[in-house]
Amino acid sequence: MRPEVIKFSHGLPVNVFARCVEEYPYHWHNTLEILQVLKGTVNMNIGDDHLQLSANDLAVINPSELHRITPSQDNEILFIQIDAEFYRSLLAEDRYVFIYCCSTYHEAKSPEKYQGLKEHIARLVKAFNLNPGAEQRNHIENLLAAMLNYVTCNFDFLHWGFGTEPFEERFVERLRQMAKRINHDLQMTPVLKELAAELDISHYHLSHDLKEKLGSTFLNFLYYSRCENAAKLLLSTNKRVLDIGLECGFSDHKYLVKHFKQFFQCTPSQFRRMYQADTPTLERQARYRDLPLSDAIKA
Repeated sequence: MRPEVIKFSHGLPVNVFARCVEEYPYHWHNTLEILQVLKGTVNMNIGDDHLQLSANDLAVINPSELHRITPSQDNEILFIQIDAEFYRSLLAEDRYVFIYCCSTYHEAKSPEKYQGLKEHIARLVKAFNLNPGAEQRNHIENLLAAMLNYVTCNFDFLHWGFGTEPFEERFVERLRQMAKRINHDLQMTPVLKELAAELDISHYHLSHDLKEKLGSTFLNFLYYSRCENAAKLLLSTNKRVLDIGLECGFSDHKYLVKHFKQFFQCTPSQFRRMYQADTPTLERQARYRDLPLSDAIKA
């Protein structure tokens, strides 16, 4: 279950279903997942964010992003799971994209962007509910591609950051190069000064841009990425915390502990004790019931 393996049917790179979910433990999978709350409330964690979603709210979970649903009641949720390889096939070669889309983040400031996504979702669900046979598959894939293009254009973190105003393309390209470096080799720690030289910009200018536009430092993004990777290893392996720290790029165990506590409010060992479990236990912790997909159309 960790990582969770998602299977697809009907020869399509997408699953569409509705569920009432009481609780679902920490997991991740190689899909882009879109959740839309149809009824009630959903409490969840996406990475280190603690969120509560209400009826008609949306959230997008990136491929391999750590997430869970914490105890929630009387909800109905639409799930759309999209094969990450299909999604990547629509992007420019080697393009790094991270989707930052959740109603609690900024729907109130940018309602038209979220309404546009909801309209794409409604069209896809309606088509999928018609029993996707061979004649429907091309239509569904076209709708899916259009929706993913919309998501990428309107919610790519490298273009929008945490806000609702797009960045200039030059800054976007700098962020893209930095993201590639952060994710290229966990054993190495990129130095902002060296990255600035590669991007032909002063260290001060780059550091100031990051702080001004993203409200955070380069190292904070780097440490979060490494702590999330550490969290997944804590849940899915029995490796020593010391070895996990080294594998995730921390030269000393104490630095992993320091930054892990910053993001997850507990030490790595405490996190493992609270959330690691064998597959039968995880399956018991996943409490949900499936609903007719037609309920999503009615909503």
